[in-house]
This record gives sequence, C-alpha cells and structure tokens, in this order.
Amino acid sequence: MELQLKRIYLRWLTAVALVWSGGRVLQHVMPGLGAPPHVSVSSGPALFILTAVCALAGPILYRTLFAYHKRACVQISTTAFIRFERDLILIGMAALALAMVADMLAVTSFYRSGTLLIALYAAYCGFPSQKRLTLDRRLYRVAADHRKPPTLVVHRNPAVRQTRASKAR
Repeated sequence: MELQLKRIYLRWLTAVALVWSGGRVLQHVMPGLGAPPHVSVSSGPALFILTAVCALAGPILYRTLFAYHKRACVQISTTAFIRFERDLILIGMAALALAMVADMLAVTSFYRSGTLLIALYAAYCGFPSQKRLTLDRRLYRVAADHRKPPTLVVHRNPAVRQTRASKAR
C-alpha cells in the first residue's frame, strides 16, 4: 500500500514538474509565444489564497469529512483508505499546479514566492511516509492487511519462569 501511494505521489509530482519546466522553457525559447499574458492586479492575491486553501485548508477539511463519514464504521477497508490517501495527494498537487500558474503568469514576486512556499509545504506534507501512514491507519481504524509478515514466536519454558520468580522471593 505504501509503495502504491508513493508511485501515485511521484507520478503526479513528475507530471506537474514536467509541465512547469516545459512552460518555463517555452517562455525562454519563444518569447513571443510563451510570454505571460497581462495579468490584473487581483490575480496574485487570488492565486495565493487558492494555493493556501488547497495546501492548508483542503487536507484538513477532507480529513474531517472522511472521519465524519466513517465515524460509525468499526473498521475501514484498505481500498477506502488508499482512495482517501490518493485524494489527499491530489489536493496537495492542486496547490503545486496553482503555484505553477502563478509562476507562469506575470504575478508579483511576493505572491509568486508565497505560492511557491505554500506549494512546497503541500508537497512535503502530502508525501506518504511510513510513519504518517501508520498513524493514519491507527487513527481511522483501517482493517488489518492480510499479508502481514510472519511473526517469530518464542516459547519459554514455564519451569524456568517459576524458578526465577521463586529466586526473587
């Protein structure tokens, strides 16, 4: 499951990075064709706010809605959890796409750098690390995966335990 989510994350991150770099190359190679259009003064703050909503408020709202809808369930299926994590990744990638749009358009450098910082935060927090997935599995009561590695069972001699306990007295 972790590997599947990391593949989804890297696939979307690569797609956004390729489109972003392609747009920047187009702007430098063909200045007339790839020139940023005239942008009104209000687009910088609007893109900044939309990026903040996608990166900060979006995941919080989506987590809250998921927990609210699954509150009556004793356990959540693994497929529903993977779908939830995938959607969280896509919400973070929307923030990266908005930062890309702010960079491509002639937005003030203050708003451009702000959207970039917020998008980097979304990319960092959206990464499906093992620690975060373990915490989310426990938090949302995800059903146990049937492909657990075998556990090592150590059989102890009960007589040895009794002699140690009797020696301590």
